Amino acid sequence: MRAIVLTSSLRRHAYVANTLASRFDVACVWRERKTFDPLAYAGSDEDASVIRTHFAARDASEETYFADRDQVTSPSRPVEPGGCNDAAEIDAMRRLQPDVVLVFGTGLLKQPLIDTFPGRILNIHLGLSPYYRGAGTNFWPLVNGEPEYCGATIHFLDAGVDTGPVIVHVRPGMQASDGPHDIGNKTIAAAARALGDAALAHASGGVRGVVQAGAGRLYKRADFSAAAVRRLYANVEAGMIAGYLRQKAERDARLALIGMEGQRV
Repeated sequence: MRAIVLTSSLRRHAYVANTLASRFDVACVWRERKTFDPLAYAGSDEDASVIRTHFAARDASEETYFADRDQVTSPSRPVEPGGCNDAAEIDAMRRLQPDVVLVFGTGLLKQPLIDTFPGRILNIHLGLSPYYRGAGTNFWPLVNGEPEYCGATIHFLDAGVDTGPVIVHVRPGMQASDGPHDIGNKTIAAAARALGDAALAHASGGVRGVVQAGAGRLYKRADFSAAAVRRLYANVEAGMIAGYLRQKAERDARLALIGMEGQRV
C-alpha cells in the first residue's frame, strides 16, 4: 500500500512517520514547521520558569520513549505552517498517487486538500473526540482531574476541528507512577500503531467511521497558561492517577469509545 504522511517537525512526529514507514511504502513525508511558543503565555518570570520546566521534561521524556527516532527515514518535504494546503503541495501529493493519506500534528487541513483525496485521509487526534477536541487534549484532562479522557482518536479527516467520523479510540496503559509525559508518549505510541492498523483495514474495505455525537469541549492554544500547568502537577502530586486506577471500571463506563470494527467499548 502506497501512503503519504502529513505531519510536523518534532521528535514525536518523526517517530510516527517512521513507525508508518516500517509498515507501508511511504512515498513522502510532508513536515510542517512547528511554531508554538509556550513562553508567549507566561505572565511573569515565575510563569516562564514553570512553563520552561514542563516543556523541558516533555522533550526529555520523548528522547527516552522515542530514542533514535528524531530523523525521518522516508523522503521528506519541509513546509511552512499551513503549507500542506498550498496548491503546489497538493499537486505534488496528487502526483504520488497515494492509496491513503496519513496525518498527525499538522495545522488545520482545508477543503481543497480534503477534496483531492476523498475518503482516504486518516488522522491521529491526540485526545478522545468528541469529549476533548482542539489543542492540548491530553493536557487538559489532567488539568481537569479526568485522566480517563486521555487517549487518541483515529478518524477520517473533515474540515472541522477533530470532528470527522471515528474509526477507533485508543488509550494508554496507565500506571500509578506515570507522569503526564509518560501518559502522553504512551498514547502517541499506541496511536501510531492504531493508525497503521486502521490504514490496513481501510485498504481492505473494512473501515466505516462512526459519526461523532455531541460537541464535547474545544480547547485552543490561547487557553494554555502557567496556572494550568501548576494545576496539572498539583493533581499528579495529589495521587490523581492512582485514584483513577482504583475507580477505573466505574469511571471508564462514562465514556462511549469505538473499537476497530465500530463496536463501542
